[in-house]
Amino acid sequence: MLQDVKQQALTPHQAGVNSFYGSGIDDYHNYHNGYLNFGLWDRDGLTYEQAAENLIARLCGLLGLNAESKLLDIGSGMGTQDIFMHRTYRPALIQGLDVTVKHVARATERQRRENVPESAMRFRHGSGTEIPFPPSSFSHVLSVEAPEHFDTREKFFHEAFRVLRPGGVLSFSDYPLARQPKNLFEKFVVWAASRIWHVPPANLYVNEVFKQKLETAGFKNVTIENVGALTIPGYYFECRRPESIREIRNIRGFWKGVLGGYLIDIGVYGAFKAGLCEYNLVRAEKPA
Repeated sequence: MLQDVKQQALTPHQAGVNSFYGSGIDDYHNYHNGYLNFGLWDRDGLTYEQAAENLIARLCGLLGLNAESKLLDIGSGMGTQDIFMHRTYRPALIQGLDVTVKHVARATERQRRENVPESAMRFRHGSGTEIPFPPSSFSHVLSVEAPEHFDTREKFFHEAFRVLRPGGVLSFSDYPLARQPKNLFEKFVVWAASRIWHVPPANLYVNEVFKQKLETAGFKNVTIENVGALTIPGYYFECRRPESIREIRNIRGFWKGVLGGYLIDIGVYGAFKAGLCEYNLVRAEKPA
């Protein structure tokens, strides 16, 4: 399947993201049904898959996704969220774009297995900072927990604005700083987490800067909602369940799966508990 993916040339940073997410994916694509997001844990008793779909549904509500939508999903992962959106909202088209080659291969495989025609859904290898589509190609742009990786997120805002039609809507989830680090230890925590997670230093800023950069790119009616309390703890404790640890060890091994995953999870959770990190849901409109 990998040989069928038409690959875009990658920068060193993009290659690092591709390697980070592509490692161990051969067995990972069925874990959590292929979902990769933190989930939205806004009520008791949710399974991880329900929380993951809950998050996608919230973002689709912000988009106003409907049967006439032409959606570009940037950072589409292994296609599970796109299958969910196709079945739930029936948009005219979902175009997935992901920088991780193995994600594109798995998403295409999932689409074929679910008998979704290419006229309704397709996947392509590429970057959110150099979107390989003409201006005004889409009515909606979605990105779930991917913009933090883009080098830079600001370039993504300009590219999303370019490919949206007038009146189009952008919605995404991301990890802003809740505040600037106050001391050397906090600076080290932020630096280490961003380094391990392949987040460019230029993307480390607070919600007010998100709003500024979106408006500079041309967007209006920007809304930002912090939902860290409904995402980060739920995902952290899901990953700490003994059953989850065993599955990850079997899939990705101890060093990358268990230890590497723990360092990222505890870094994000610890930064959130310390008031350094948040999780936001963002919506912005391109003027008609």
